[in-house]
Amino acid sequence: MKFIGRSAELSALARMYEKNSFEMMILYGRRRVGKTTLLNRFAEGKNVLFYTGVESKDSENLIEFGRAVFSHFNNVTAAGIEFRSYQDVLAYITNSVKRDASGKREVIIIDEYPYIAENAPELASLLQREIDREWKTLNIMLILCGSSIAFMEEEVLGQKSPLYGRRTGQIDLPPFDYLTSAEFVPAYTPEEKAIVYGITGGIPRYLSLIDPEKTLEGNILALYFDASGYFYEEPKNMLRQEFRDVSLYFAILGAIGSGSTQLSEISDKTGFDSAKTAQAVRKLEAVRIIRKDIPILNEKNRKLNQYSIQDGMFRFWFRFVAKGTGAIERTYGNEYYAAMVRPYIHEFMGPVFETICQEYTFRTGVTGRYGSPITRIGKWRGADPVLKCPSDIDVVGINEADKTAVIGECKFSNRTFGKEECETLMDRARLLAPYRIEKYLMFSLGGFSDWVAEYAQNDSTVVLVSIDSLYSI
Repeated sequence: MKFIGRSAELSALARMYEKNSFEMMILYGRRRVGKTTLLNRFAEGKNVLFYTGVESKDSENLIEFGRAVFSHFNNVTAAGIEFRSYQDVLAYITNSVKRDASGKREVIIIDEYPYIAENAPELASLLQREIDREWKTLNIMLILCGSSIAFMEEEVLGQKSPLYGRRTGQIDLPPFDYLTSAEFVPAYTPEEKAIVYGITGGIPRYLSLIDPEKTLEGNILALYFDASGYFYEEPKNMLRQEFRDVSLYFAILGAIGSGSTQLSEISDKTGFDSAKTAQAVRKLEAVRIIRKDIPILNEKNRKLNQYSIQDGMFRFWFRFVAKGTGAIERTYGNEYYAAMVRPYIHEFMGPVFETICQEYTFRTGVTGRYGSPITRIGKWRGADPVLKCPSDIDVVGINEADKTAVIGECKFSNRTFGKEECETLMDRARLLAPYRIEKYLMFSLGGFSDWVAEYAQNDSTVVLVSIDSLYSI
């Protein structure tokens, strides 16, 4: 399969590799985001010792890591070789590097580091001592990689970690954005590319499962609405890898997926007490399955914060698949999809389209295309004091220095963007006072009415953005 994306991350790794000194990269990110694929790509053509930790409570990692080290430095199989401790393994690495008169760059990659370190708490201190005493003067590049975000941030990067201060770089690997995600399905229409991004969340593993030779609907049916499809069991599989009490987290995601956005609502919906719910929500945030949406320019008003499912696959699953498991397991997935999913795809894509439009606005606006460079982007949510009702603005890009902004309205619908939507957006500009609005961006899947098109021709502050334009930057 063609390697897609990650040019910035590969460049960062390459710059570190080119230095003739000890370097330590910390690479982490949620599961399925492509960390190992990135490391394998980086490792091509290099002198690399690569070990992947396994989830084990016994000495399996010590034995296998030691054999990987021995095999690497002696270019032989290491069956029967066993080191007594991690200290002995690290000392063997040090001595082997010192004995090598060529002075070649030694790259040591420990993938799934948390699996090893959680059951060998002494490893971090042993690494710290070896780095401080020996490796800092050697031509070694060490990469520690992990999917446990909390562990990597607290036990590797955190101030209380023995390894604190030793890293010379870190990469928190994100999902792909909508443009990179589109490279997996180059022949799809822009609308279809957007939906692919919506149902996968830009997760590389999930994107790789989309067959570009099949129709979009064919992919969705095979992956989500067939009991043997990859995504049918994926939410439970993911949660089992992260948590013990899967039912608790499943219930919370179900509540959020059905529209509960506040902690009190989630607690009421699930029947769990508020303390237990709050703790579980924080853990779901930590593994980046859900997020707290904080409206731009209203950050101090906590009542406006809302929880939403961040992961596109989880969001699609809990919006559609969760309610159809009976039909799917009885092999009526196609019929369920036709009646209960297909008519609501555009509705599901509403928040996803807002995210895409925010990304587009920031990309095109950070250089000053709309006036002052945009420095922050988000969605505004709050009260309209004139109409005395809640209101929102889909896209708000601001420059805090000179108090200027661009605002946008997003419509993922086959209907044309009309006069009413245009006037509503322009009226809501008053909600951002004292910010001065430089541009009004109108994003539409279904095109624009003649009235809106003519208005935009006569008013330079109005910018019309078709879905084709979103994919042509």
